[in-house]
Amino acid sequence: MISIIVTHKKSLAYLEDALGSIAEQNYKDIETILVYDGNEDDPSGLVEKYKDDAKITMYRLEGKSGVAAGRNLGLEKAKGEYIMFLDNDDYMCGESLKALVDTMDDDTDIVYGQVRNTWFKRAAYVTGQAEAYDGEEEVLANIDFNNYFDYCIGRYKRFQKVTVLGCLYRKSLFEKYNITFNEEQIYYADVQVMAKLFGNARKIKGTEDAVYVRRRHNDKQANPSLSQATLYETMPSLFSAYREAIGETSNKQINDYIQYMLGRFIAVEFPRRHKWGEEPEWKNEFFDELIELAKNINPKVLKGKDLKLRDVNYIKTFIKGDKAKIIKKQKSLLAMRKMARMFTDKKQMYKTITLYIFQKMPLKENWIVFESFMGRNCSGQPKYIYEYMQKEFGNKYTYIWLKDRKGIKIKGKHKSCKRWSLKYFYYMNRSKYWVTNMRQPLSIPRRDETICLSTWHGTPLKKLVFDMEDIHSANPKYKEVVYKQTRGWDYLISDNPFSTEVFQSCFQFEKEKILESGYPANDPLYAKDLEERAAKIKKKLGIPQDKKLILYAPTWRDDEMYDAGEYKFSLALDIDRLKKEFGDEYVLLLRLHYLVVDRLDMSSFGDFTKDVCNYDDITELYMISDMLITDYSSVFFDYANLKRPILFFMYDLEKYRDVLRGFYLDIEKDLPGPIFRTNDELVEAIKDIDKITAENKEKYQQFYDRFCCVDDGFAAKRVVEKVFK
Repeated sequence: MISIIVTHKKSLAYLEDALGSIAEQNYKDIETILVYDGNEDDPSGLVEKYKDDAKITMYRLEGKSGVAAGRNLGLEKAKGEYIMFLDNDDYMCGESLKALVDTMDDDTDIVYGQVRNTWFKRAAYVTGQAEAYDGEEEVLANIDFNNYFDYCIGRYKRFQKVTVLGCLYRKSLFEKYNITFNEEQIYYADVQVMAKLFGNARKIKGTEDAVYVRRRHNDKQANPSLSQATLYETMPSLFSAYREAIGETSNKQINDYIQYMLGRFIAVEFPRRHKWGEEPEWKNEFFDELIELAKNINPKVLKGKDLKLRDVNYIKTFIKGDKAKIIKKQKSLLAMRKMARMFTDKKQMYKTITLYIFQKMPLKENWIVFESFMGRNCSGQPKYIYEYMQKEFGNKYTYIWLKDRKGIKIKGKHKSCKRWSLKYFYYMNRSKYWVTNMRQPLSIPRRDETICLSTWHGTPLKKLVFDMEDIHSANPKYKEVVYKQTRGWDYLISDNPFSTEVFQSCFQFEKEKILESGYPANDPLYAKDLEERAAKIKKKLGIPQDKKLILYAPTWRDDEMYDAGEYKFSLALDIDRLKKEFGDEYVLLLRLHYLVVDRLDMSSFGDFTKDVCNYDDITELYMISDMLITDYSSVFFDYANLKRPILFFMYDLEKYRDVLRGFYLDIEKDLPGPIFRTNDELVEAIKDIDKITAENKEKYQQFYDRFCCVDDGFAAKRVVEKVFK
């Protein structure tokens, strides 16, 4: 029997994935020992739900706290021949336990499986979407899975990464060598236990058929994991982990590696903290403790690893313990690293030039930087604020547009530069104002006097940032990064009272800084000559005036990505069917989200389709479209200003709502149009569009009154008067 030990303190949503993965194992000779620590998030409800399939017994940790104490209690209560640890925020794939047991034999004490990292919940991971983006493919490509030391220990360069998870242990191994976790250690308690277990095991085997998934937390502000604690908080535990782990086993390879990890910490992590750390302990107690511990490092263990010669020399100076020489060598080490980064990374070079040159130049009070969708076009709120200022103020301001490619046409007198060029850093740091509809990179140094106007780019349907329980996009640090970026906003534009309320929670942003002005990009939708403008746009696109237009504008899927900011898109819309049904009457405009890098080949559909993914301004596409088909994109909030038909093609509704994002609205009641799940339903709706429009007339008006109540054609004027006084 396997005794699976799970400790729990908080985060019931995570725990449900852990217990659910146990319940679904195809190996059933198990017991689950759930140790409940504290009074947060009582798991009793989940225990009741899974107790039969997962065979759960729950114990409350009394008079103690922490993962180490919880695991020790679990070891004490375990009845099984084998032990497995499962953190409450992790989960296993369905074949894992059976694969581990099948690999175990009479003279084997430890069987290890694959340990993978993800920030996806279990429902998303099992689709296979997460595995290629777990951040370890490059590391694992150079590691032999069948070499237990490389896979279970050598792949980790830092103490906080070392783990006893993902393995099946013979219980007698704990009993024979009296192996327990140090309950005084909040962090790094696994290091000593790992050293004892792997150092004393008779035989260790691996199986790639067992997959243990370590789940990273992606909300460092509201729900941090132990591994996300600051280095300052964890330092006492690091010292303790090293002292207790070293010498715990006669296994020289493990002992040498523990010494190497300490040496690497001294060379890589410590110098920056010692020089710039605000806490005095870095220069006093921590410094003294590391010097004392370093005396026992054998310099030979540093060879053949990832440390450079200058790092090894610095560690050797540390081992000798002369503080004055250490500090002198440290200054040289940091200077050499900075110099190396400057000559290998252009951004780092430009950033350094900015700090020492551009930021010492006077700020230009009348310079305004504009950027739309990371420089990909001239559109959205920045475009219409710019055009209004051109018309009203002319040469009073200098307008600078940031671009990421050539060929972007911008009317009026302005300067422009390419993103991430030296001129980009120059203009960003000399301009008084930034106007952007996206978050600005953290790598851009920002002056205190700079005023940043975030215009954003839509009323939210799908949950954003801190309103999301989990992140399934390509960046596991999404919430942490967004929090830092949004602290640099001086103003944030809102299109309606609903958005004002949501932005306060999703961005954790002050209401006083939110301008409920309406969206400048919607101003043209109220133009008196709307029909004449639309005719000119259709002519520019080469579309016959007698053709009606359907705009299909879907959003991206968080779990379908190539990399951060680069997403795939699988077309579910049956264009061939639409062409056969409506080719004589309509033209279909295809507009993918700006984060989608896939470009679909539409040539086989002839004149029926028009790829407008690269068309600069979606507002102009609204103006010429007779009907909008979308899914979860915010485009329908803006399009609703025209009071034209909107159809929702939500073929993957359950997954998007229940796994990936979730919504702010009750989509069954609040959307300004019907929802369709299949192409057949959608085709029939287009055929009966007049009937559907009539049936939804009242719903359209209610939606308009709630979400389009501020837009009136003068949003740009209101924004400019507030921000530019």
